[in-house]
Amino acid sequence: MRKLVVRTAFLLMIPAMAWGQNADPRYAGQGYLVFGLGTGTGLHAYSFMWQAGGGGEGFLYKGLGVGAEAGIVNWGWSPWRRNAATASGDLSYHFGRHARPGKLDPFVLGGLSIVGPTEKGGGRGSPALNFGGGATLWLANHAGLRLEFKDIAGAAFWPFDHYLSWRAGVTFR
Repeated sequence: MRKLVVRTAFLLMIPAMAWGQNADPRYAGQGYLVFGLGTGTGLHAYSFMWQAGGGGEGFLYKGLGVGAEAGIVNWGWSPWRRNAATASGDLSYHFGRHARPGKLDPFVLGGLSIVGPTEKGGGRGSPALNFGGGATLWLANHAGLRLEFKDIAGAAFWPFDHYLSWRAGVTFR
């Protein structure tokens, strides 16, 4: 008799446990791949530059996140184009972190970057600051279109003061 009572109580609690489930998933992080076109400012600025890279973010509290990114920047029109590897550590804030499909997740970011040449004997690299912002349009629960602007400022070995980049890519969570 005791087993029957316990089994019946358990069966009656199952619907209550299902109602207690959160239908709005809480994602702990997201990753992204981006491609950007931009320009540099300064004494010997290049008018055309492109960048490709990817990274990820983990959320600490509400929309506050910490992330890392790695990529490559290529500038100049001549056959002797120059390349630089980039790596960044960023803090970000996502205003619509749990956005559903069809919704926007605007964000701002900023942090420290290391910019280093990829050519032989091109030096050790240089520290810089970066900042920017944009939005992710979530097309599905786990995939979105990322549009953003990013400025890498103050890399000492570059012949310009800022690298301004307009970037587009995909975000996944």
